[in-house]
Amino acid sequence: MLDKRFVNILILSFGVFAISSCVLNSSNTKPSPDEYINLIGTPVYVKKAPAKDVGIYQNELNQCRSESGIKANRMSKVGIGVGSWWMLSGLYVIATASGWLAPIAVTAGTMGSIVGGSTIILTTATEDYREYQSLERCLEGKGHDVIFYDTTNGED
Repeated sequence: MLDKRFVNILILSFGVFAISSCVLNSSNTKPSPDEYINLIGTPVYVKKAPAKDVGIYQNELNQCRSESGIKANRMSKVGIGVGSWWMLSGLYVIATASGWLAPIAVTAGTMGSIVGGSTIILTTATEDYREYQSLERCLEGKGHDVIFYDTTNGED
């Protein structure tokens, strides 16, 4: 039987990953094309800060896109690495379990493998949104307004 404390930690871990991947500034109505520019192939719409000219805006946009891509890639590698370590550690514990503590070791190894595999799956599933969230923070830090609009769920 699973220890109640371990189950609570597992549920909390899943919750933290799910909440941390949420995109906050989303809209149900399509932003006006007169005010917002869509970054092609993404749900990101950006409104240029009024005090900045187009050249500065383009430079800041390119810089933020590059930085957010690097950050998202780095975070994905860390998440997948940590998940792999947990999963392989759990499998190693299962494979080497023996003696009268074997049932406890197998249970702990199984839970470690589940947590590791879940970390890998969640990291892979939320990769795009981590990049968009980083892009949002960068652009809003430079004075631009950013909105996320998903064309599959919104109204035109």
